[in-house]
Amino acid sequence: MDVKRLGMRLLTTLLGVEFCLTGLSKFRPSSAWPRMFSQWGFPPWFLPVVGVTEVLCGVALFAPRTRRPACVVLLGLMAGAITTHLVHGEPRRLILPVVLSALLGLLGWRSVRSG
Repeated sequence: MDVKRLGMRLLTTLLGVEFCLTGLSKFRPSSAWPRMFSQWGFPPWFLPVVGVTEVLCGVALFAPRTRRPACVVLLGLMAGAITTHLVHGEPRRLILPVVLSALLGLLGWRSVRSG
């Protein structure tokens, strides 16, 4: 296996696991997510929609046929997260969604090139 292919597998695994775990964390009883979503002004139904979307797209990243669409949907979620943190004056919280967006963009772009 060449270095690029190994790197793409590692990136896919990293992002897939990250989004699955983050999505699942939104359903834990002790989760701070409900409080944060409420403080940001989102309706209660929005949290499970985001959590399910993250989990489904995290799983979809592992299948070559669904990787690009999953990247697009997750980039949309990250754009929403970035916008939320900017609007609410939370510059420290921008780092993770910006980094994840860059990695999703790379994964999606490489998937287009190899697909």
